[in-house]
Amino acid sequence: MDKELKEKLEGLKANGKKKAGCHSCKKKKEVIDALPDPIEIEDLYIPTPEEIHLAYVELGNRVSDKRAFINKVYNALFGEDFNFGCTSCVNGQARRLKNYINEVLKIPV
Repeated sequence: MDKELKEKLEGLKANGKKKAGCHSCKKKKEVIDALPDPIEIEDLYIPTPEEIHLAYVELGNRVSDKRAFINKVYNALFGEDFNFGCTSCVNGQARRLKNYINEVLKIPV
């Protein structure tokens, strides 16, 4: 037993390097070759605080004809589509929108 520990200790001293951690779960850096195309001003949609609040209220109504409006507002704020198909995602995204209204816009909901 003592002999094994001495061999391990000598092996560690000889390498002089620490063992690296797991790299398989870490995000890889993306190499950017070129800049993205400039955004056209006509395509840019910035919702007003009233529209953001209305989207949150309409989210609670569960009316399917307002989904396009809710998705448009959510996409403008967070850069992702609102996932109406998954109950868990809807709850998380609704909470995120509510926190945005409460903390950033300072509108009590």
